Amino acid sequence: MENPERFFSPKVNTEFDATKAKIIIGDFLARYDEPCTAAQLREILTVNDTVIAYFTYVEAYEQMLGNAMIEVDENGCVRLTEEGRQLVPEISEFTSEKLRDRALASADSYFREKKTQRDTSVQLVENEGCFGARCECFDNETPLMRVTLWYPDRELADFMRSLMNIDPVGLYCGVLDRVLGIKTELVEFSAITPMDKTLEHGVREFVDKHSDCVNECRNKALDKGFEVSCRCSDDEQLLMELEVYAPDEQQAENLCRSIEKDSLVYSVVTRLVLQNLGKQEEM
Repeated sequence: MENPERFFSPKVNTEFDATKAKIIIGDFLARYDEPCTAAQLREILTVNDTVIAYFTYVEAYEQMLGNAMIEVDENGCVRLTEEGRQLVPEISEFTSEKLRDRALASADSYFREKKTQRDTSVQLVENEGCFGARCECFDNETPLMRVTLWYPDRELADFMRSLMNIDPVGLYCGVLDRVLGIKTELVEFSAITPMDKTLEHGVREFVDKHSDCVNECRNKALDKGFEVSCRCSDDEQLLMELEVYAPDEQQAENLCRSIEKDSLVYSVVTRLVLQNLGKQEEM
C-alpha cells in the first residue's frame, strides 16, 4: 500500500503514542478471532491503562475511523476495512510484538472475566430467621454447583458472602475436588482488619460448635444429567446445603455415598471460603 505514513498522527506531541496505539488496535483486530463491540474494544485495551492510555486510545480510534481504516458493522462490532487489513502488516514492525501480544492477553482475560460474571452468582439469602451465604456456578444454563452456608447471624453470613465473591470459580473447583475425593489444598490465612478478625473468629467458633453434623444426600434427574443435593445439619440447625451436577446416574450415586461419609465436608467448605482472606489481601 502506498503512503502508510498517512496512518500516523499529525500531532507532533502525540505522534509516537497515537501511532503505536493505532498499530496495536489494527494488529489486535487482525489477529483476535472474537468480534468486539466498540465499548468492549475500548475496555480491553484501556482499563487501568493495561495496553493503551485512555485518551491516546480515543485519539487513535477516531483517526482510524476518519481514515477509513476501521468501521463499525450493523452489530456494533469494530472491524478492519479492506484497506486497513492491507496496511496492518506493513506497520506492525513499528511496535514490539510483546506489546501486541499483551493486547491479546488482555482480551482473553476480559472475556474470561465476563463469562465468570455470567456464570456465577453470589448472594445473601434468608430463610426462617437464618441467613445464608450462597454461591452458584453454571456452565451457560447448566447448573454446576450451589452451596449455601447458614448462620443465625446476618453479619457472619454477609462476611462469608463477601469472601465467596472474591473467587467463586476457585470455590467451585475446591468443592468439586473435595466431593470427588481429590486431595483438597487448604491454605490458612488470618484477617488483617479488626472487624474481619472478629467475624473470622465468629465463623470458626460457630463451625467448632457444630462440627458434629449429619449429611443427608439424594439425587434427582435433570433434563441433562443429575443433581446431587446434600443437607448438612445437627440437632440445632441447618448448617449447609450443597448441590452439585453429575453427568450420569452412576456418578450421582457415587457422589451421594462420598458426601454422606465425609464428616468434614462442611468444615472444609467453610475453610475454602475463609482462605479467600489471602486473596483479599492481594486485591
